[in-house]
Amino acid sequence: MAESGRPAVLYGIQPYMFEPESDPDDEETPAEETQMRMEQDVSEWCLCGKCEKMATEPENICCREIEQVTRRMQQLEVTPSCMVDHPGMDPVCLNVFSLQNAFNIYRADYGPLRLRGVQHRYRFLAYRSFVSWCWGFLGRKVRVVIPSCVVLRIRREFPDAQGSYVGFRPPID
Repeated sequence: MAESGRPAVLYGIQPYMFEPESDPDDEETPAEETQMRMEQDVSEWCLCGKCEKMATEPENICCREIEQVTRRMQQLEVTPSCMVDHPGMDPVCLNVFSLQNAFNIYRADYGPLRLRGVQHRYRFLAYRSFVSWCWGFLGRKVRVVIPSCVVLRIRREFPDAQGSYVGFRPPID
């Protein structure tokens, strides 16, 4: 500390002096980018070739755009073009015995799961298993968007009889 009570600047180096500068007007934010996706053709944003247009803007995202998902895909010797082709997808997220185990863990941690119908329960647990597999434990009221291709694969495996799906819901404060 210098005599004035302020920290001394050593060797002429000041905080942040080597940080790159950016112009916020030049950068397109991810929110602005995804706002257009409802109006775009799927081929304009899907990189894996297996996505379809979803009901809400945030859900229109490809597996290859999400760092946590691509990191999981790149752990393989040969990186699949889509997360639904990952050899771990079926045993982790779609195998009913794994989901029954996930249900027991959920029930022990949170109490009963109040969802009607076995398909609805498996679909919910498959989404949770996918998120846990790619992101790890997120914590209370922390939600992430699951890629379109993965959601569609889970819905095909555990369909709703009426074809009625909720989609992504941000946490309620």
